[in-house]
This record gives sequence, structure tokens and C-alpha cells, in this order.
Amino acid sequence: MNIKITYSWLLEHLKTKAGPQKIAEVLSLCGPSVERMERRGKDWVYDIEVTTNRVDAMSVFGIAREAAAILPMFGIKAKAKPLKLKRQETVKSYPDFTIKNDPKLIHRIMGVVIEDIQNWKSPDWMKQRLLASGIRSLNSVVDITNYVMTEIGHPTHVFDFDKIRTGGFVIREAKKGEKIISLEGKEYSLPGGDIVIARADGEIIDLPGIIGTKNSVVSENTKRVLFFLDNNDPVRIRRTSMSLGIRTVAATLNEKGVDPYLGETAILRGIELFSEVCGANKIRKIIDIFPKKSVMTKVKVEKEFIELRLGVGLSKKEISKILNPLELATKWRGNVLEVTPPSFRINDIRIPEDVVEEVARIYGYHNLPSKLMAGELPQKPLGMPFEFEHGVKQILKELGGNEVYTESLVRQNMAGKRALALANPLGEDTGYIRTSLKPSLIKAVKGNVGAFEKYHLFEMANVHLPRPAGLARTGSLPEEKQLLAGIFYGYDWRVAKGVVETLFEELGIKVDVRVLNDGKYEVNKAITLSVEEKKIGQLGVILGTELIYYEFEADVLRAHYSVVKRYKPISKYPAQIEDITFVLPQKTLINEFIDSVKTVKFVEKVELGTIYKNAYTFRVWYQNPKKTLDNNEVRGIRERILLRVKNKFGGVIKD
Repeated sequence: MNIKITYSWLLEHLKTKAGPQKIAEVLSLCGPSVERMERRGKDWVYDIEVTTNRVDAMSVFGIAREAAAILPMFGIKAKAKPLKLKRQETVKSYPDFTIKNDPKLIHRIMGVVIEDIQNWKSPDWMKQRLLASGIRSLNSVVDITNYVMTEIGHPTHVFDFDKIRTGGFVIREAKKGEKIISLEGKEYSLPGGDIVIARADGEIIDLPGIIGTKNSVVSENTKRVLFFLDNNDPVRIRRTSMSLGIRTVAATLNEKGVDPYLGETAILRGIELFSEVCGANKIRKIIDIFPKKSVMTKVKVEKEFIELRLGVGLSKKEISKILNPLELATKWRGNVLEVTPPSFRINDIRIPEDVVEEVARIYGYHNLPSKLMAGELPQKPLGMPFEFEHGVKQILKELGGNEVYTESLVRQNMAGKRALALANPLGEDTGYIRTSLKPSLIKAVKGNVGAFEKYHLFEMANVHLPRPAGLARTGSLPEEKQLLAGIFYGYDWRVAKGVVETLFEELGIKVDVRVLNDGKYEVNKAITLSVEEKKIGQLGVILGTELIYYEFEADVLRAHYSVVKRYKPISKYPAQIEDITFVLPQKTLINEFIDSVKTVKFVEKVELGTIYKNAYTFRVWYQNPKKTLDNNEVRGIRERILLRVKNKFGGVIKD
């Protein structure tokens, strides 16, 4: 996840004399990577990539905490500025407002009712910082929630309190098909099992941790707001967000497991801003529901374990000096280190390797010794599991093909006959397991029409075929079969056929070719291919289209392909080459014609050149391995070719 923050905002939480460029440099070396910097007036905007396991660093305060630990390693003084926040409870809570929570759904709930909002316009400094972070300003109340989320790292929300007050509200699971209308007025149908907040009458008023709903939105007519935060089950947040396609910043943070202990900091910071920005002076008692607090666990790691993996010797004092600024408490028992992570790292620091990683990055990967591997270079072993697949893909790539990956789960009309249905599909488009690659490749071609004049797409993937009725058992798994399939768009039939024939030549597989007329492909533009009388697939122009499709059983190809190529020495005697044009009857099979001509003695090679109507020009190589042929000898070979063509195919030479 990338976050954008300003240098001036960062300095509100970081005490240092380091300039913006230096901070960017050291952060990128030892912490979250600053991908780019942009000058904005007298300020700088950082665009920072934070790895998904470091949700604690996805905020201004989180980056300040990282910088405070990293800068001293480069000899630069730095210290995180602690937030000095005080509770400002002035009025009791509403006795008739209750929250019924399910601790399996929401780990911590905090909220406070704020009244007498005097100002709905955000100050310029708040607008500018939000805009620099990629968030547009709406009004002071909504802006405060986004400001707190960006600064502290915990998403927050505001309700119009008078719209939700009656009877309080209930945290529950959504029923399948329940609907909500978002703040933007878009309707969503919930898949079921989602975390929702509902009023006592059952109406959903929020999709917590993801997006607010229209029926509880604040406006300038709002008299009381409920400033609220919820620390949710990250798995459910992720599932709901992806199912509905709602990818808000709040959802992105919550699905990564935000620290529930951060809630108090966020709520107090919000109250401070409501007083400062909105002029609110009537603040109710803070609601805090925290049924199950996190258990702080210790990670034990031996000093030798750290040193062996880093390749450097570090003293106990040096290791502690690296870890303590990250708020990782350390205690040595002999040569065994006990590390107690803070609440915001308990999901990230769990095993000894996690501790090693922290030591390595703060010490600096650039400071670790690098040594080239000694000894002879290892030889690639033959017969590796994916060697065949790689070889096939490489050949097709060199022949102009482009590999694609398509979904194994498809809709019913793409799955094929007797395709197996999923018991619990995610949706209509992924309800069946495909039995052929053909529909998927046709869909891929249609999705690229117009991008190029011609292209060749191929895929090597598994299909799942139902077992024959006599062999099927209750609960038996389908037959998993790997196929090689491809589709040509904008290709001439003979060129596409040549690509496939070249593939088999490169694999060292001799195939038998037969004409195919099964009603699925254009007449005289479809063939079947067999190996040792076993059909392995087909190639043809799909009926009613100009698309050329092929599909072969990968296991049969794998069983017959040859890794070692046969070497045929070059003849010492040159070949004589000439072009001969024959007029052939319709439906003459060119591959049979070529095979027949090649059986004539001293005919080394035959290739089809040009075609005009029923006239075919072939290039013929005459060669004797023991001597150079003279013109009279070539004339005799040519006459034998003409006689064979006339007797077997009814063809004549064109004058």
C-alpha cells in the first residue's frame, strides 16, 4: 500500500534537523520505501510504499516512529514526538443510547457524542494536507475523520447522532441479500456474514470499517455527531470489501489488522480537532467497549541464530540498541534474547526470523557482507518437473506466440458438457470448473480485438473432466488433465498450420495428420493429429469465424518428446534446387503429396511455396550423398516425380 504525507506534517511528530531528501534516503534504505518526492510550494510530498504486514507504518505517526529509529543509525539525531492528548469529558453520556456488540465481529468500539458544532469549514492547512494525501475536502466534520486516519493510522467515522439514537444500535452479521445505500447513493446487496451496524428496528446504518451509509450521513443541518471507531475482524472486512468491490482506504487498513490500542489515541486526537477546528465545546463521555484485550507474546531467539543469518558479529548491546527504538522490549538471558513486541507489532513479530529481519533492516542490508558463491557452477539436471512445459512455451514464444493465463472457474455456458458445478461459488461467473480451454481463449481473443492486426495466444493449463458413469464414486474427484491450447487471430490457415507443425518438429515428435470434418470447423481447414495411432488433438478454423484453434493433450506430448536432438551431418556434395508448379485436383492433401514426392530416390527436401487457384509451386532439393548430381541425372529424377504425381494424385506440371 502507498501513502502520501507531507514533510511539514511529518515534522509535527518527528524531532530532527534532517532535511526532506535525507529522510527519504534513509527510509528507503532501512524502512518503508520512498518511491518519489514532489515539491509543493515550500513543502514536500512523500509517496511511500509500505509492505502489507506493516499496517502500523501506514500513517504520518507510523512513518515518524520508523524515521526516529532509523536516522540515528546514520549519525543523525532524531526522536519521535509523543502525542500529548487529554480527555476532555465535560458532560455525561446519553443514558438511553446503548451499543450491543458481538466481540467476534468487532474487537473494540470507541465513540463520543459531540454537540454544538460551530464551524463546518475546514481550515486551509487541513485541506492542503488532505489534498496532498490524495483525499478531497468535504467539510470540517468529515475531514477530521480522514485527518485522524491519515495521521494516526486508525480509521474513524461520524454519524448524525439524531438519526441513529433511538434505541441505540446493534453489531451483527448481515443476512444474504440485505441491501445498503452508500454515501454516494449506490445500492449494494450484501453477500451475507458481513459486519454491519443496525438500529434497534433492524435497519442497517453502517458497513463498519469499509463505508458509511446514506441514512446516517452528517450534513450542516446535523446538531449532534457521534465520532466513532471500530476495530474489526480483518478477515471479514477483506471478504466483504472484495465481494462488493469497495476498496476504500479504511477497508485497506482494517483488513490488515489495525492495533486496537491505537483507538484511544485516535479518539482523543479527534476530540482535540473537533474543539480546535469546529469550536465544539460540549463533549459527552467516551464510550469504550473492549471485551478482549490482546495478549503480548514474547519471542525468543539465540544470538548465534541472528549472527549466522546476517553474516556479521553483533554484541548484545548493539542488538538491543537496534531493537529498542522500534519499541521492541529486549531482555537477555545468557545468549538468548527475549523480545516483547508492542501492541502495534504483535501480528508482525511472531517468530525468531521476524526479529532477525528487524535487526537486518535497521543495521542496513547495504552494510551486510556480500560474497559470491564458491566452487563450480552447478549443471542443470535433465528431466526436471517443469522442463517440458518451459520448453513448449519457449518454442511457441519463438514462433510468435503470447502466453496467457485464464480462469479455471467459469460461467456455465463456457464450462462445457457435464461440467462440474461448485457447491459454494463466489458468483455466477465462477460457478463451474471448465472442461476445455477453448471458450476461455476465444474470450481472450475478443478482449484484444483491435489492439493488433494479428496475434497468437496460447495456454498450458488443467481442465477437470467428470469421471465416466461406471467409474464414478460418490465424492470422487474429477479427472485432471493438462492441455496445450492456442488460438490464432488474423493468421492464414497454412501459416498457422506451419506453426503447429514446427512445434512438433522442435519437440522431436512425429505425428500423423488426417483431415477432420466434424461440423465444428470449416471444411478442408481442420485436421486431427495422432501419435502412434493415438489421437492427441486437433487444429482447425472454428466454424463461422476466422479464428484458428488447436488443442492437444500435454501428457501424450510429454511422453513422446525427445530432449536429445538427432544430428545429421551436412553433405559434402551440394544439392540442386528447382521450383516446379503443379496443377492439382481439389481436396488434394498437400502433406500426403509432399510425403509421396520425398520417397522418390535422391529427393532430399520438398517445400510448398506459392499458391494461385489450383496451381501449387513446390521447391525441390535433389541431392546424392555420394556425388554431385549432373543435369541428366536431375532430369531423370524429375521425370519420376512427374509420373508419380500423375498416377497417384492426377496432377500435371504447369507449362
